[in-house]
Amino acid sequence: MAEDYIYDPRTLNPMVAGLAAGSVGAIAASLISLPVASPNETVANPLTATIVAMLIGVLSGFVWRSVRATTNGARTFVIAMVAGLLVVLSTLAIIEWTAGGGWFTYTALVAGVIFLSVALLTPVISRAVAPIWAAMIPVALAVVVALGLFVG
Repeated sequence: MAEDYIYDPRTLNPMVAGLAAGSVGAIAASLISLPVASPNETVANPLTATIVAMLIGVLSGFVWRSVRATTNGARTFVIAMVAGLLVVLSTLAIIEWTAGGGWFTYTALVAGVIFLSVALLTPVISRAVAPIWAAMIPVALAVVVALGLFVG
């Protein structure tokens, strides 16, 4: 056990915190990706980015829950997030190399914003003493932003 970690049952579940962090990343990624040309609006759009960001957020919450109480838990978490980003970027590079079409530029930008926000915010939000509905506010905002940009 890490000496600096103290369990507080009033804090948010790490997976809920990860979902909220992924939602914040989804909002940022959706807005930052607006000036970048999407290679395929049907697949690469704000709605898809929001869904993927929320999934990455929940997964990051699971990882944070697993490592937060271990020695060097924060470092292990950051290494896991960087490794996840590198796997995604490598996959995108292979897709770009084989299929072309400008996928790497758009999706690398979106993935970078999502992973950065999730890596920074999941541990912070998981320490919050707040009701679960408060963590659902960024989730609702992310869905509204994604649907607004997707439809509009």
